[in-house]
Amino acid sequence: MDRFDVFVIGGGGTGSEVVGRIVSSTSMRVGMAERDRLGGECNWYGCVPSKVMLRSAKIAALSRSAGNFGVRVPIVEIDFEAVRARVLQIVEESTFAGARPFTEKGARVIFDDVRLTGPNELETSAGERILADRIVFATGTQAEIPPIEGLREGPYWTNKEAIWHEGGVPSSLVVIGGGPIGVEFAQIYSRFGARVTILEAADRVLPPEDEESSVAIRGALEADGIQIIMGAKIASARHGEGGWRVEIDGRSALEADEVLVATGRRPMFDGHDLEAAGVKLDEKGKPILTETLRTTAPNIWAAGDATGELLFTHVGGYEAALVVDDICGRPRTGDYRVVPKVTYTDPEVASVGLSEQAAREVGHEVVVSLLRLEDNERAVIEGKPLGHVKLVADARSGELLGGHIVGEGAGEMIHEVVIAMAGRVPVREVADAIHAYPTISEAVRGAFGRLARAIHR
Repeated sequence: MDRFDVFVIGGGGTGSEVVGRIVSSTSMRVGMAERDRLGGECNWYGCVPSKVMLRSAKIAALSRSAGNFGVRVPIVEIDFEAVRARVLQIVEESTFAGARPFTEKGARVIFDDVRLTGPNELETSAGERILADRIVFATGTQAEIPPIEGLREGPYWTNKEAIWHEGGVPSSLVVIGGGPIGVEFAQIYSRFGARVTILEAADRVLPPEDEESSVAIRGALEADGIQIIMGAKIASARHGEGGWRVEIDGRSALEADEVLVATGRRPMFDGHDLEAAGVKLDEKGKPILTETLRTTAPNIWAAGDATGELLFTHVGGYEAALVVDDICGRPRTGDYRVVPKVTYTDPEVASVGLSEQAAREVGHEVVVSLLRLEDNERAVIEGKPLGHVKLVADARSGELLGGHIVGEGAGEMIHEVVIAMAGRVPVREVADAIHAYPTISEAVRGAFGRLARAIHR
């Protein structure tokens, strides 16, 4: 039996951050368990590898459009194995140190499926008992598979298989779900040469985003040759010798080599005896948490994707700090008013705060400004005029409520809006700040200028 002051279940970004902060600033005895690979979902199956693939897909698209810039690229070929080799190289470079940064500072790292068995007890797959005064769930999420007839019986893809499958680029791919994961992989495989169809149950792709952003990215995806079916009600999805056949109510069936399921994710607590530990979940399978991320068991926390809320690596890092502060006797409440998010398609879709619709729904008298990138000289020079900068503010107070950017480098530009919102900077101050010419960021200043004039009419 081993005993710890703190034990962390999950060695992804959030769990690693919790352990790193504690061993660097305290003398507590710390343990961490990881059943797959250190670095977790983001490093191995999500954020990092998908962005490497998106970069290759973007270069392919740029090469095909090179003639628009007076450059001739006669043949564009996709070497899928070379793309995957680069993915593996970058992932391994980012995780090459393995457990050493933790073990060198005294933490114990267990590569095993360690399960919670009681309020202070855990157990390895070999039956070794572990006692811990405090326990942190950083177990992440897993793909949610919808109850579509026949789907579970077939070899469907999730994000993991979309990255690491064997067999190269399929000739055709059906993507079930038009959220960030779905649209990113749809664009990757379309630009790699697959015939791609997105099936989305809602009336637009990227449903949580501002409607202007959804409309813009749909146009970009369709320009890549991706078919998008909105309001899709899938009756069945069956796999046979010839591949997949997907039946859709009111439409002709789709045939595809592969089906990618990207319909959402759920927190992973499988195998843990939550009842024995006193940890309660809500009706959606999310842990019930206090403002300092404690579960209903006062010595057990959940952070990062395991909360089931804001599934972003940057939020996981923020919440790791909240948990560590609470463990160390410095409790503070998390502030989620300003959380940026980015979908890394081409063009990128970035946002922070409230959409126009959401702002109206919570009772704000709303004023908006919208500046299209076709009016920005740098965007035209770059051959990337599709997109916009949209800002949402309260008409009475003038407070900035949200920002929405679609365009080249949107994931970088959104942080000007992030800082303005975080510091509650008056809109006029940003509008009056000098921005370099010619840059796409001038569009952000322009949108702030229009917003300032609208507020002060």
